[in-house]
Amino acid sequence: MRVSLLILIVITMCANSALARIYTCKDKDGNTVYSDVPEACPDAQEVQVDSLPQLIETKPLAVPKTTTTQSKKQETKSSYETLVITAPSDEETLRSNEGNVNIVFQASPALNARNGHQYVILLGDKEVYKGTQNSVALKNVDRGTHVVTAKIVARNGRILISSESVQFTLQRFSRLQGNFPGTPPSAGVPPGGGGTTSGGAGPSPSP
Repeated sequence: MRVSLLILIVITMCANSALARIYTCKDKDGNTVYSDVPEACPDAQEVQVDSLPQLIETKPLAVPKTTTTQSKKQETKSSYETLVITAPSDEETLRSNEGNVNIVFQASPALNARNGHQYVILLGDKEVYKGTQNSVALKNVDRGTHVVTAKIVARNGRILISSESVQFTLQRFSRLQGNFPGTPPSAGVPPGGGGTTSGGAGPSPSP
């Protein structure tokens, strides 16, 4: 706005100068005097001045504004096409007495860790891993059916992509069911009905 107003003032001054006539003469001391009034001295003579070139008003160049928010949006813009959990497979049944479960996942294109992107693994609705490795070994997972989901998040926590959820079932030995390793098998009844059953007394031996 200020630049345009300044250019307009300069154009106006140049136009007025081009229309005005300039006169010159000698004062009483012999000095040359210039004036736009011919009556400044009796022997004033008009000075021929070439017309000034016409100035064309120009507009200032528009400089695009790049805000911090726009920069962050560009930084966190998702360029990932796929994110899949490759292990365990959906509906798979796993067996581990220690409750160990290996979760493996893969993004395409590869994770952009340089921009602060990270994997997040959820077991149910609980976050169990956050980092840049594409696999994690979970320990002491409860027996039963679980749902695992993978995500990629930006530096500010924004979710860039989520995987399809995978459901798996983990089987662990239980002491309550008597099938824990090292637990002796339940006592059975021998053929012929002799002997004792667990928790009960059998017939007395013959003298």
